[in-house]
Amino acid sequence: MSKLSCVFVFVMTACMSMSAVADVKVAVAANFKPTLTLLIERFTLEHPSIKVSISSASTGVLYAQIERGAPFDLFLSADSERPRRLEQKSLVEKNTRKNYALGQLVLWIKGQTNVAPSSLDTLTGKLAIANPKLAPFGLAAEQALKKLEKYDQLRPSIVMGNNVSQTAHYIQTGAAQAGFVALSQVLSIISATEEYWLLPRHLYSPINQQMVIIKQQGRTEQQTKETLALYQYILGTTGQGLIAKRGYQSSEMQTDSGVKPDAQ
Repeated sequence: MSKLSCVFVFVMTACMSMSAVADVKVAVAANFKPTLTLLIERFTLEHPSIKVSISSASTGVLYAQIERGAPFDLFLSADSERPRRLEQKSLVEKNTRKNYALGQLVLWIKGQTNVAPSSLDTLTGKLAIANPKLAPFGLAAEQALKKLEKYDQLRPSIVMGNNVSQTAHYIQTGAAQAGFVALSQVLSIISATEEYWLLPRHLYSPINQQMVIIKQQGRTEQQTKETLALYQYILGTTGQGLIAKRGYQSSEMQTDSGVKPDAQ
């Protein structure tokens, strides 16, 4: 909390002479958009005067937009690498890079029961993954396929989505027979746990999802207060509790051996 207090003082001081209508602009990785929408619904019940707008895409696309000066206040990435790069380029407020969730990867085969690694051997249709160059869940899927020694076998059948939401859409609509998506997405679509396989963590690098406050020279005092209010709500007890219920490990639950949050 002491570091957050320092951040608050820094940003407030930089904006003391400004005032305007508040509007918190959030850039969020596609996998987390449904959960963030719920978080904002709860948040605005407690803060009805705060308006929050969301832009969602793959982490790589949002990163590129922020590099070019897109006017976002918060960036909720699906990885830790892009927030780290933004921090190194002095594009984010100091001490605001935090883990807010740990993503979990599943293999989803719609309509099939008892999904398991062996299910990959009997696929006859397309296998959907998000583009590994843009989406951390796509990179995790590629890593898992290689560790399972299935990548070369299945490579001709792979179809890539621009992000993990598009990947889930391919499976839901039948454009792909199966695919690798976020557990949170499957939980929001189906209730049959037999239709997916939760991959063990040793098959892919930890998907540490991190959040940062983006520097904006024109941010007003009111916008600063409200950006910090939403930031702290996501990291607080209520926010983290909701995140855990939506198929993620919260920042406080990341206790798996081999999974070590790499930010403060």
